[in-house]
Amino acid sequence: MSKMRSEKVTDVNVNFPPTVSPNRSVTAGDVESMVTQVKADVEGQVSVVSAQLADTVIDLKSGGINVLSSGATGTGNIIDSNAISSALSLTTISSVQRVKIPDGTYLVNKTIVIPRGVHLELGQKAIIRPTSGDFNIFQLKPEARLTGGVVDLQNVNFTKAVYYLDAEDVFQFYGQSAVISDMNILNKVPTVKGAFTGTGIFCEAKTNMGFIDNVKFNNLTFINFDKVIHLRVDPILDEMFKTDPNVMAWVNANYFFQITAQNFKYGIYLEGKASVPRDVGGNMFDQCQFQAEETTEAIVYCEGAYNTFNLFMWDLHKMNDSKPAIQFAKSSRFNEIHTAMQLEITESWIDEGYMNKICSPGNYVTETRTLANRISTPYKGQFNGNQDDYLINGNLRGYTVTQTKGAAPTSGYLTDIFLPDTEEAPTWNMTGTSYENPIEIEIDCSSDPIVYAQYIGTVHPWDAIPEGLKVEGWTGTEWMWLHEVKGNQSNDFLISPPYSAVDFLHKIRISFYGSPKADKKVTLGRVVAHSSKGLGKSYIPQFVNTLPMTDKSGEVWNIGLNTDGTWDNMNNVKPSIIPALPGEKTMAGNQDDVLVGADKRHVLTSTGAAKTAGNLADMFSMKSEAFCRWTNPTTAAPIVLEIDFGTTPIQYMESVGLEFAWDEVPKNVKIERVLSSGGSYAQLINITTNASSTLHLPSRATNVYKLRFTISTPINANTLVRINRIFATSATTLGRAYVNTEADNKVFGDFEFGDTLKGIVMKSPDGGRWKASMSNTGTITWTKI
Repeated sequence: MSKMRSEKVTDVNVNFPPTVSPNRSVTAGDVESMVTQVKADVEGQVSVVSAQLADTVIDLKSGGINVLSSGATGTGNIIDSNAISSALSLTTISSVQRVKIPDGTYLVNKTIVIPRGVHLELGQKAIIRPTSGDFNIFQLKPEARLTGGVVDLQNVNFTKAVYYLDAEDVFQFYGQSAVISDMNILNKVPTVKGAFTGTGIFCEAKTNMGFIDNVKFNNLTFINFDKVIHLRVDPILDEMFKTDPNVMAWVNANYFFQITAQNFKYGIYLEGKASVPRDVGGNMFDQCQFQAEETTEAIVYCEGAYNTFNLFMWDLHKMNDSKPAIQFAKSSRFNEIHTAMQLEITESWIDEGYMNKICSPGNYVTETRTLANRISTPYKGQFNGNQDDYLINGNLRGYTVTQTKGAAPTSGYLTDIFLPDTEEAPTWNMTGTSYENPIEIEIDCSSDPIVYAQYIGTVHPWDAIPEGLKVEGWTGTEWMWLHEVKGNQSNDFLISPPYSAVDFLHKIRISFYGSPKADKKVTLGRVVAHSSKGLGKSYIPQFVNTLPMTDKSGEVWNIGLNTDGTWDNMNNVKPSIIPALPGEKTMAGNQDDVLVGADKRHVLTSTGAAKTAGNLADMFSMKSEAFCRWTNPTTAAPIVLEIDFGTTPIQYMESVGLEFAWDEVPKNVKIERVLSSGGSYAQLINITTNASSTLHLPSRATNVYKLRFTISTPINANTLVRINRIFATSATTLGRAYVNTEADNKVFGDFEFGDTLKGIVMKSPDGGRWKASMSNTGTITWTKI
């Protein structure tokens, strides 16, 4: 064979002639006898190896080294572990790098370790059956391959992993590939319902610079497991990282294709973080089928980042409502799930991370169904403010709302759902409510139907949320199911009708039930709706030289004046505010921010470290490139910023936040508030481990007279801290960015009409309307119109 070794033979047992003893001298005959014996022993042991290698010549005809040639029986009566290991070890001295396990049943009592670069191929009816359940069945080394066969665990209490990969072996991304494919794995049915044990695929990193990349798992079926796929980087790496910033490990860039699983607690369990030292990211799961049951904890649990999932998840309705099928942990970010589950997936997921994305053909809300983020922060989709809302102040425009099922509200009025003030809202006690016995309200908007209703949402105060909610619409001829969620763990809902759009929505029916809170209270602060054809009802759109009007068919006309005073219908006139386009739920702007222009409205002071670039006022500007920067603020000399609202506090402040530049982020951020006139500062939060570029924190208080921010310790090597924006939201105080219909309308800067034919129109006590015009000499003239 081409790999026969020519090195010195060692460990040869030599039997010396009995005539040789230490008491007499050795003769030439003795030496000749000993040489003959050594030669015979060496040739005997070489013949054993030669015989085994001779078998591989026969094996080559079938494509590999056959374990039967190494003594395996495949009868299911004799332990074949040593024979299988012996066949695998022959690959170190043979050019044949494929080992075959033909059809049969093979008992094993230890882990089958597949050496580097070796292909272990099982016959279609080859069955691996362990004698106990306390060891991993297979362990792959880099560049190894395992294909075919069946693993039968039904006769043991299996607690380990079927396939184990240790990152200490270092599976490289470049120039290498390891594969596990085409196998069926059947675990034992637990005696206690749902008490599954064992792991199907376990990829683990426990040491510095251990990593698993570019391993491919294809066409595998798992039944009855605690975890089907478990990718893990041990938390010990976090502790090591504290003393050595060069410590890192990861399980990244692996492929899981055509994985089928049934009866499990967790389908895919990604345990790590979104970056080193515990990076679990960039893994791809494609064309996978997972069958949910009532005992399923989660189909996907993810702590990492940039993982993509293309899954079909059967029968999610079987799962307990408190166990969402998709769970993104706080450390997760930028993961993406594609599914065809339509209604069911919108019922069954929680996202506590950042910018994870779930797509579904029946749900056009591409990022998230919630409105919980009430400020325009980077990379976060939202339906902010009131400018898109078609229902706002609907009770003043002929809309009515009635309750058709359930007990009456314990406080508030139904018409409060049309108000932009979310502190005025009806509240219900949800005790005894259920899917069959919900609270149900109907909104009649037939006096001004919503043309092409595209989004409908409900807004709730913190935690005053229902567990389930259903939305239906009256099209003028029938009630149409629009969307539904259950098992809710978020604050708000934003749903899209499952059809392209409802042409004319005359009524909205909302049914909701349950509450996760002990007091069983649910508050409905707002109901909002968006029309892709009609404009929102809160703000004056800044059209150029036009007045938009809607005819009875729902068509919008841009109306202007000719030079002779006659009306002119114009086309192709674009609004100056970016519109919400189909398939998007975002709207440009910062209209919820009550701190826009805070430097002009309030007293702003900086008593800490001196800034080194930018301006303090730029932290309250809508210009995203405006900023204020400090160099190496320390805990001894931190940045200290104070906003004094004087005698007019911010009422019902709901949140406060800071936006930092990429790579110019501080570790320490403390926020304090003064909640009474002349009072002292009280701490809201003190963060000492920040790594986020945007902080957005709840800050519920009746009155806030002052805010103070203490910031220090840059986390990046450039020692810089740059604040692009300080922002806050309020439940009652309207944002300061736009001229709106309910605030004080203070404008900082010139307010100019771009057309001499346009101007200020005022109403006189007798109901007359007067328009102001300006002469070439600056004289104002009022003309009745």
